[in-house]
Amino acid sequence: MEKLIEIDDYSFRYQNAKTLAVEHVSFDVHRGEFLAVIGPTGAGKTTVCRSIMRLIPEIYDGKSWGSIRIKGKDVSSYKPADISSFVGYVHQDAESQILMTNVEKEIAFPLENMGIPRKEMKERVNRALELVHLEDYRSRHPYYLSGGQRQRVVLATALAMDPEVLILDESVSEIDPLGAEEITTVAKELNAIGKTIVFIEHNMEEVAKFADQIVVLDQGKLVAQGTTRGVLSDMELLRRLDMFPPEVTQLFSELKKRGVPLPDEIPINLEDAQRQLARLLGKGSE
Repeated sequence: MEKLIEIDDYSFRYQNAKTLAVEHVSFDVHRGEFLAVIGPTGAGKTTVCRSIMRLIPEIYDGKSWGSIRIKGKDVSSYKPADISSFVGYVHQDAESQILMTNVEKEIAFPLENMGIPRKEMKERVNRALELVHLEDYRSRHPYYLSGGQRQRVVLATALAMDPEVLILDESVSEIDPLGAEEITTVAKELNAIGKTIVFIEHNMEEVAKFADQIVVLDQGKLVAQGTTRGVLSDMELLRRLDMFPPEVTQLFSELKKRGVPLPDEIPINLEDAQRQLARLLGKGSE
C-alpha cells in the first residue's frame, strides 16, 4: 500500500524539558488504513500528531531528530496551512476549536480564509455536513449541540478541507459514550469511502471495533505494532502498560486459564466471541 506518512527514527524534546517526549519512533501510515495509536498518558501520542501537523516546531518549541515525510516530502518543506489541506486534525477539546455562531459558518470559516470560490465552498460545506450527519443542524449555534455533535462539527470543519488523512487525537475522551459512538461510527464510515484514519485512543473497546492496525507507544518509545487482533490479544503487554483489553478478551483469556477448551485465537469483540461460542457449542457459525 502507498505510504502517505512516514515517521523515520523520529525524536523530539520540548524546550526546557529534561527528557525526550518521543524517542527513535518509526512507523508508516498507509493509504486507506484505519490505524490506532495507543499508549498510556505521557506516551508521546499527541507529540507525534503535533509533529505531523508542523505544530512542532511552529507553535511548540524544541529540538527534533530523524524525519517525518508526507507523500514523500519532508514535513519541514510544508507550511502548516498546506498540511491542513492534506491532513485533518481533530483533538479532544471541541470547545477550543469552535469560533463561529452557527454550524455552517464554522465549517465555512477556514474555506473563506483560503479564498475558496463561494460555489465550491457551499458544495464542500454541504458534503461535510452530510458526512457527519448534521444536515439538519446547519443553522444551530454550537452551544446548543451535544458534546458528540460539537465534536462532529469540528470533524466536518476538517473534512471540508478535503484531506486524505484524518487524525482523531483522543477526540472522544471528553464526551459521553453516545457521543463517542457517534464519532467513531462516522470515522469508520469515512474510512469505508477511502479516508485514511489515524485514531489516538485509550478505549480499547472502540479500537477493537474499528482499527486495522495498531501502534503502541510508551514513555515516548514504540514498544509494539501489528494487527489489531495481535496487539489487543497480547494481555501481558497491555497489563504492563496499565491498559485494559476489551472485556470480552479478558473474559476469554480467563476462561482459557481455567481450562475451558477454546480456540487459540482470543476474540477482541462481541462478534468474534459469538462465533467462537457457537462453534464451541456445536452450532456452526450461525
